[in-house]
Amino acid sequence: MKVLVCGKGGSFKSMVTAMLAKSMAERSYNVLVVDSDESNFLLHK
Repeated sequence: MKVLVCGKGGSFKSMVTAMLAKSMAERSYNVLVVDSDESNFLLHK
C-alpha cells in the first residue's frame, strides 16, 4: 500500500502523516515515511 500526503504549508500534513504511520505500524504494517521539500532545492547544503 502506498499513501501520499500533500497540501499547503500549515495544513497539518506532518501530524496526519505521523498519526497514520503510527496507526499502520501498530497494525504490523511495514512503514516508511519520506519527507521532501521540493520547493527548496538548496536545502541539503
